Amino acid sequence: MDQKFLYAFRGWIAFVAFMDMGTAARCYIEKRSFLGEHAYKKTIGLQYEDPTLPRILGIYSILKALALIHCTLYIHYKPVVSLGICSLVVTILMYCTEVLYFYSTTLSFYVIFPCILNALTLIGLIVLPKRLIDAPAVPEDENAELLRQAAVFKRRRPKKVN
Repeated sequence: MDQKFLYAFRGWIAFVAFMDMGTAARCYIEKRSFLGEHAYKKTIGLQYEDPTLPRILGIYSILKALALIHCTLYIHYKPVVSLGICSLVVTILMYCTEVLYFYSTTLSFYVIFPCILNALTLIGLIVLPKRLIDAPAVPEDENAELLRQAAVFKRRRPKKVN
């Protein structure tokens, strides 16, 4: 049963990585970003059509998606899980600082939804691998285990003496 949770969580991580790839595609297609949209109105020195911020966000989203895909595939390795945790923490910090410190965007759907998704994934990456991977090992193949037990049972049976 625990393996089903692990497989479902791997699917969840892949979904979050897919969302990041969508964010990256949107950053390259639209040539503008939802981050920094508010700052353009306040600052005269910034050009509204400058594609630098969307490209940086796009590249970061691709890197985060690749880290999460590796975390999905190699979730049993603790350094890879910690890489996924770090990428999620940095993403949450980026969104929060853009809203609360730099005031470059408003608290909108485009900020709240990724933060909630990343926070849920972060909680899962902290809790589930410790609980599921450190659990007692289940035999690799139940049939092979049963055959080994049957072979031991056959050897123990006393031979008939005439």
